Formats: sequence, C-alpha cells, structure tokens
Amino acid sequence: MKREAKRILGINPGTRYLRLAVFHDTELLDWRVKTFRGKWSKKKEKRILEIITEQIELYDINGLAIKKLYPSRGSKNLKLLVSRIKALAKRNRIMVQSFSINQLERYYLSDEKPNRRNLAEKIVSEYPVLVHELEKEKSHENSYHLRMFEAVALGMMVKNHQYSAL
Repeated sequence: MKREAKRILGINPGTRYLRLAVFHDTELLDWRVKTFRGKWSKKKEKRILEIITEQIELYDINGLAIKKLYPSRGSKNLKLLVSRIKALAKRNRIMVQSFSINQLERYYLSDEKPNRRNLAEKIVSEYPVLVHELEKEKSHENSYHLRMFEAVALGMMVKNHQYSAL
C-alpha cells in the first residue's frame, strides 16, 4: 500500500499577524507572516480565512497544526478565529492537531533553556534556509518573525513520526 504524502500547514494564529509554514513530508516549502491592520471585523476575519484557504488549495493540504491558545490569554476574537480555522479544516476533511508553546519547547529543547529564541535557533539548525529570518529577528526589538518559527515548529511536530496520525 502506497503511503500518502503529508502536506502540512502550520498556523500560529493572530488577529494582527498570521504565521504560516507549509511542509510536504519533511520538506519546508513555504513560510510567511501576513499582517492585518486595523480593528477586528468580519472583513478581517474573512480575509484571514481566505488566505488559509488559498494555502490549503495551493498545496493540497491534508494536515493542519495550529498553536493552542492559553485559555486566559486569548481574546474573544482570537478564540473565534481559531474555531473558524478548525471548522474550515473540518469542512475540507483536514486532520487538525493542536500544540501549545510549552509542548513545542519541551519537544525541541529538551536539553536547552525553553524560550522562543532557542526554539527558533533549533529550527534553523534543521532548516538552514530560515537563517536569514533569524538574523533579521535578532536585529529587531519586536519579535515580528520569531512567532513564524513557531508555525514551522508546529508543522514539524506533525511531520515527525511521533505525531503522525495522518
């Protein structure tokens, strides 16, 4: 029986920034940060979901990894967005797996101090093509791209055999 390729979309959701990473089996195909200015609105929500739909269709996604929200930290709008993303995946028969930042850090940084910068460096060690983004990030005060590495780590969790329910 031929094994179907995993085509994973890693999503670190936000109402201002959406971080995405696309995998085909172990190959990182695409990564990006999309910015959404202005207050939350139905139009903004629709645009975010359109971008995710475009990625699903473009890469024929069959697995989605999304960052778990802390129950006390996520805004009402962010929680709504995540539920809409999961509903979109369900309509498209895409398996969804959620991981917290703590799970990502424990898995990838078992022997290092768990923090986002160490996580980004660990990801760059596996995907050197991301070194430019990490270097840009080191020169910025605000962590614009740092959370993009979380989207990559999310996709990596699903592509790794430990979590391969696809």
